[in-house]
Amino acid sequence: MERIPIVIDTDPGIDDFFCLALACAYSDRLDLRAVTTMGGNNHTDVTTQNALNILSLFRTDVPVARGADRYLEAEFGALAAKCHGVNGVGNLVLPQSDRTPDDLPAWDKLYEIAKAAQGELVLVTVAPLTNIALALQKHPDLPHWIKKIVMMGGSIGRGNITPYVEANAGHDPAATKLVFEGGIPIDMVGLSITLGCPIRPDVFERYIPAQRGGFREIMEALIRFRSGEAMHDAVAISTLLDDRLMTWQTGEITVELAPPERSGQTVLHPSEHADMRAAVQLIAGRAQTECSGNVTKENIARLKDIGVDFVSSGALTHSAPILDLSMKHLRPLDKEEA
Repeated sequence: MERIPIVIDTDPGIDDFFCLALACAYSDRLDLRAVTTMGGNNHTDVTTQNALNILSLFRTDVPVARGADRYLEAEFGALAAKCHGVNGVGNLVLPQSDRTPDDLPAWDKLYEIAKAAQGELVLVTVAPLTNIALALQKHPDLPHWIKKIVMMGGSIGRGNITPYVEANAGHDPAATKLVFEGGIPIDMVGLSITLGCPIRPDVFERYIPAQRGGFREIMEALIRFRSGEAMHDAVAISTLLDDRLMTWQTGEITVELAPPERSGQTVLHPSEHADMRAAVQLIAGRAQTECSGNVTKENIARLKDIGVDFVSSGALTHSAPILDLSMKHLRPLDKEEA
């Protein structure tokens, strides 16, 4: 089986730990080419060091590129110490990696790797989407080089930072909107799905071999810290390991920016236009596109917003009154008339 080339954009984070753990454990199926870090669960310096430490546990030298120090339009807010501990990893003291972050910032490292993967890269995002938005702003051709995004974020239903908004989408709503409108296909694994996937110590005991060891004890401690809560980010990357885990619904996602309690809300619009939008994204400007069929004055603006070059409508001429022009009485002009 050919391995899937991936980059993980993350803000470790306990559930981020398990997302990275799955990527490393299934290295026969996932080709982890880089990790990019973002603030969110903690400050970017902390999440970057956490990523380096976690990867060192797996003895991997995958590059880690440091990301943004603020959201697109705001500074970082309160840290998620209640969910992840003061240091982001359940207050555990992990062995310190002696590695340092990559010389390139996250958005440039992503672009470099995406181009090298020649359009086959899958980007797994389990953090606020600031780094991806910055990459799109700096490298407008990035959508051409990324096969799809697998995103833990958003929600079709309840939120967790407001009644409507999930954290990764809501911490940087401007970035979320930019990425959803950026032309890259997105598999959104939202809060409404991941909340149904908690992990408990008894489940851990049932499925993890009994022999003890340093790494196993770290995992056990993290699970006990989050006992009964969902491992959101691990669910997202699991969809790359087994496509039978999810039943996907195709549609258009729009991102609300107002009012404040809905800023970052992801809204699903199941529609007959979803496949058309996906086709336009796949073509990515390499050819001109045209759509037609059931075009009305009510839906023509929505069709235009899909990104097609031409919208054809037979309704413009259908059943129009006919004017019969006859050529019988035409005659050459006299010189004086000419």
